[in-house]
This record gives sequence, C-alpha cells and structure tokens, in this order.
Amino acid sequence: MASLNRISLIGNVGRDPEIKDYQGNKVASFSLAVNEKVLRGEGYQAEEKVLWFRVTFWGNTADIVEKFVKKGSQVYIDGKLSTSEYTDREGKSRTSLEVRGQTLTLLGAGGLGGPYAPIQEQPAHHTDTKTESEGEHTTPVEQAPIDNDSDLPF
Repeated sequence: MASLNRISLIGNVGRDPEIKDYQGNKVASFSLAVNEKVLRGEGYQAEEKVLWFRVTFWGNTADIVEKFVKKGSQVYIDGKLSTSEYTDREGKSRTSLEVRGQTLTLLGAGGLGGPYAPIQEQPAHHTDTKTESEGEHTTPVEQAPIDNDSDLPF
C-alpha cells in the first residue's frame, strides 16, 4: 500500500527566520501563522483561528529564506511533516510537529520575481530547462511531446 506525507500551507511568517549552520549545511527556520475560519455558536458566526507551524528549509532554499523572507512575509510552502522529541522546562518529554519545507513560493508585493516565484529545495529531474528572462528565478519545466497526428476533429 502506498503512503504520502505532504503538507501545503499559505500563511504569514511570525518572526524573522533563524539561520544556523548544521554540519556544513545551512538551515533556516521560522514560525508560520495560518488563519482558519471556524463556524461557532447558534448563529454559526465565523470566528478566525490562527494555527502556528514551525518550518525549516535546508541548503540553497535556506539561502533564499535568509535573503528574502522576513517577519510578516506571506509565503506558500509545500513540504513534509516530521516529528521531533524534546524535553520541556519542567522535564517532561514532548513531541512536536515540524514542516520540512521542500518548495517555497514568495507571495505578495515583495516576492522574488513577481507575485509567484516557486523555489524548490531539491528540484526533480527535468529534461528541458527554460527561464523567462535572465535574473528572474523560475523552476525547470518539462515539455510534453507534441502529437500532430491526433485523430481529434478540431
């Protein structure tokens, strides 16, 4: 049976990213606030709830986070959930969920290369790499073969 560990989030960065060097690899971590509307009460009044996530990026994407992501930035993140165990101040063993980011898209006016500019942690293997213009960051795209001998009437 197949399984999948994937999470996609759009939210606002809660604090400036913390950048560290871990065994020669750069790692960037920050908190992400995601707003969610919840209906409550007899009249089902919409109430906004904020969910907080801890997000980490490694390697080249950590460099991008360091340069362009600040407190308040709106970002789209695609990644995996992982767990980590720690001991709190009272000596109790705790487990926390962390998002290990794989793709980062900077949203809003301050985004890199316009409103949508995806940056992948580990790009998939693609056969053809194209960029729209020099200096603009885009991800590689794979072109589908063109079938001119199709039986379609249009």
